[in-house]
Amino acid sequence: MARNAPASQQDGETPTSDSSPSIFSRRLAPRHVSTFCRQLAVLLDAGIPMVRALKILGRRTSGGGMQSLVSRVTADVEAGGAFSTALQTHGPGLPSIVVPLCRAGEKAGELSTNLRYLADNLDHDEQVKDKVTEAMLFPAITFVFTLGVLMFILMVVAPMFKTIIEDSPSEIDLPWFSQLVFNMSDALQSPVVKVALLLFFGLAVFGIWRGASMRNYIIDFLKLRIPYVGRMITVGAMARFGKTLAALLRTGVPVLESLRLARGTVDNMAIEEAVVDMEKSVENGGRMSAPLEQHWFIPELARDMIVIGEESGSMAEMLDNLSEVFRTEVDRMQGRIVSLIQPVLTLLLGIIVLFVLLSMFLPYFSILMQGTGR
Repeated sequence: MARNAPASQQDGETPTSDSSPSIFSRRLAPRHVSTFCRQLAVLLDAGIPMVRALKILGRRTSGGGMQSLVSRVTADVEAGGAFSTALQTHGPGLPSIVVPLCRAGEKAGELSTNLRYLADNLDHDEQVKDKVTEAMLFPAITFVFTLGVLMFILMVVAPMFKTIIEDSPSEIDLPWFSQLVFNMSDALQSPVVKVALLLFFGLAVFGIWRGASMRNYIIDFLKLRIPYVGRMITVGAMARFGKTLAALLRTGVPVLESLRLARGTVDNMAIEEAVVDMEKSVENGGRMSAPLEQHWFIPELARDMIVIGEESGSMAEMLDNLSEVFRTEVDRMQGRIVSLIQPVLTLLLGIIVLFVLLSMFLPYFSILMQGTGR
């Protein structure tokens, strides 16, 4: 296997872009970064100098964000800078583990190996995230669709039925559930309520759009309390955390820095707090596993394997094994959610819609029956 060329090595080609400093702030898709890292590793292993490899990838890379980053990094490396330093300067939109892994690879002369670790880790992280997202997607779509149907019935259909009932010469006593539905419909006709609903939905859409920046500790903690779903969120987060931490430790990144970087893959503030406690323990000279007993949501298997990794001196291997076990569990739990939650949720929401419809139609049928003399 060919060793990686020094970062300052040049191949005689002219720069592809201006090397003036800039800030690249748009977040790059992990899949694009993974593809770039894997292709760069292949080129370096083939003995192609760094600058030429970057220029080849710059011509082949699609997407304005990634193309711009590769172009600026190429210019810095061709000017004599280190690859990892160029990434740090121009790539704040990169996943947090990219620069440390590349820096460690440069120091050890194993940049292509670390690039492969990095690509594998990013792919693994995205696969686990996709599994969790897919499992939650159908219930979310079903809930939103049903809510929209209910709002349409209460705001448009129910007032029409109420007008028919009130204009009818027949006098009937509305059952309590019909009165409840019509009262809800009247409340929704209020301009104040309409404005409040618009604000609520606007804030909800804005919160979804902002994503992680709008996260709240209480909400994240309550997610972990949801039966079955909380377990899947925790296992998915630990699978990503374990894979990332293993890659960082294996490539020579210090333990404390590895924990801080791997924390960024967790995506749940309650679980992040547990990782912060691990960092504090290591910083104070303690064991990484010591604080985990204080957090009920950390799986017992995770605590045990981290302890074994500390005692055996094979933490990276233990974390890799843990990540694979949890990844398999996420796959299995996703299948169960698809087969269990989807039909239950569909049935429950169908019952709610049926209840609302019957509440309007029963008084209407009573009027028709009185009109026919039955």
